[in-house]
Amino acid sequence: AAPPSSPSPRWPGAAEAATPAPPPTGVAPGRTSRILRVFPYAVSRSKLERAVRKFKVPAYVVEDLAEADVILTTKGQERRQPRKLRDAQARGVPLHVVRSNTVTQMESFLRSAFDLNEERHDDGDGGDDEAGSEAAALREAQRGVEEVRSSRRPVELAPRNSYLRRLQHELAESHHLTSRSRGDGPYRRVVLYPG
Repeated sequence: AAPPSSPSPRWPGAAEAATPAPPPTGVAPGRTSRILRVFPYAVSRSKLERAVRKFKVPAYVVEDLAEADVILTTKGQERRQPRKLRDAQARGVPLHVVRSNTVTQMESFLRSAFDLNEERHDDGDGGDDEAGSEAAALREAQRGVEEVRSSRRPVELAPRNSYLRRLQHELAESHHLTSRSRGDGPYRRVVLYPG
């Protein structure tokens, strides 16, 4: 199905149009019903803006973390947990992690943020994520990866919606582990396997 003409970002903290804000980068007319303010941390601002122009979504890059609806950073930074990221997460700002600093990864981020991925299938258990649930799902998956490596036994994660499971699968893949989804509906969850 084609994406709606005015996609709304998935993050609940995304700014309403009434909030004073500079015009989003490269947004098509009539697409500013919801605005997503992105703070890039250790990722390329120019690559992110190129992806925004390509999809013509109401997102723009902010330089002040206090204005951000979401932080975009790399897996390496998320693992290091610098103080700036910890403080922002403590304030409830969602963190979205990309595997690498490439335009393709920026596009993937925007597809998921605005539900633009035409190949995305919904298991019927989707819905908006609460602030910070992305970071929590990724932290849980990271702990699971470490447990699988030390015990050499499968580890079952908590039930998550399809979007968060996809992030967990990507994280497992980046650590060269096998992962599968099990269960039905709201109980569907990721299981991590060694090797």
